Amino acid sequence: MATPNLSFGAGSMTGTAQTAPGSLFGTTTTPAQKPFLIAPQTNFAPFGKSTPGAQGPDATQQQGMAGQPDPSLALHLAICTPSYFNNENDEVLRKWNQLQAFWGAGKGYYAPNMPPVEFTPENPYCRFKVVCYARIPSYHNEDGIVQIVIGKSLADLKPLEQNFVSTLNGIFGVAEVVISEMFAAELPDRTNIRLYVQQTLANGEKERATATDVARHMSQPTYTQTLKNLFVLEVLPLVNLTEAQLKEYLDTPQRGIDPALWEQGKRENPDPQKFLPVVKVGFQELQKQFNLQEDHAKKLQASMNNIMDEITQLRHKQTMMKAAIQDAKWKQANLTRRVLKLVSAQEVERKRGVPLDQTEEQIRMRLEDLYMQLMQPTQYRGCLNELMAQMCVKPASSQGGPRYGLVGDMEREVSQYMAWQHDALQAVVGVLKEDLTVVDSMMEEIQCKP
Repeated sequence: MATPNLSFGAGSMTGTAQTAPGSLFGTTTTPAQKPFLIAPQTNFAPFGKSTPGAQGPDATQQQGMAGQPDPSLALHLAICTPSYFNNENDEVLRKWNQLQAFWGAGKGYYAPNMPPVEFTPENPYCRFKVVCYARIPSYHNEDGIVQIVIGKSLADLKPLEQNFVSTLNGIFGVAEVVISEMFAAELPDRTNIRLYVQQTLANGEKERATATDVARHMSQPTYTQTLKNLFVLEVLPLVNLTEAQLKEYLDTPQRGIDPALWEQGKRENPDPQKFLPVVKVGFQELQKQFNLQEDHAKKLQASMNNIMDEITQLRHKQTMMKAAIQDAKWKQANLTRRVLKLVSAQEVERKRGVPLDQTEEQIRMRLEDLYMQLMQPTQYRGCLNELMAQMCVKPASSQGGPRYGLVGDMEREVSQYMAWQHDALQAVVGVLKEDLTVVDSMMEEIQCKP
């Protein structure tokens, strides 16, 4: 894609870079970056239609004798005051030249003894121009990224990638060359390779060389022939634009565009901190721009699909992990019960034949006291029997309904209380059974002793 170059220096393979916002860094046009078309210019008042005395045949012939005029002057003469026929046909020729200039193709004749003007899309009167916005490069010199342009197609270079890296490793000695990206260039039979050079330090960490240092090292005359054998055409360190370079680019209207429209493009920049205006001329560049955006959208979609696949896999792993954690909790609970049962049995075996200590004796006496209280008729057992008797008595009323009964809330409280008493009785009975078993064992051991 033909885009205005931002020069970081002069020449290639000299440690400097020439970067193009639309090619080297990729041009993207977001919905917020809506391009605007160049408005037609139908007023040629600054040039006007001159009188024969000002720009007539004599003046044109004098210019022809003096030599070929300036290209911009020849362009203006072709579209404003051609003097090729010296009659009314010049008016038709003027309109035809204007149409060709608007279209950006063809030749414009304006004088018999002068060569025609070549109308290209870069002429300021071409209508097929658009201003869009490219992302300002965000490379840092410390990243060490260097772009190498190879004079071979990507398909031809892929099988030779290992040999290419090995040869570059020989240039940098103990340092390691790592290719981060390899993609086809816009021109045919061209491939762009982005790489960086790193070196392993004594502590095991890896340190990258700066982009300018890598480019400067490769530009040494010693490695010129080696790079030619590798079909290296350019070495471009990818670094940020300086404020001076950015200002110079913005202050210079690009490729025959009207300065007023260039200023309009700068004013309508959606985010001057991230984007800068670039000019696209002709349908071919627009088609390239569209293809680049389409490729970029496909890459974003592919990345999104990969992310979604990874999220799905992570969710599946999370579900499996939750199930494993729940299973581990169940196993832990079972093991805890088994350990508690084993410890209890071990403690019983250890205490077999040993008299109760003071604490155990107090607990036994307390349990017996609670049991006696529960068994007294006037205590809880009597109350429970009375409640049971009242609930069983249900004489019929005159309407056929129950005469006696309990309120719903009171009935639930009584039921809960009875459940608690039942659980307490079960616990007491269990403790008493265990104590009786221990006492029986103690009696048997005492009887067995001589």
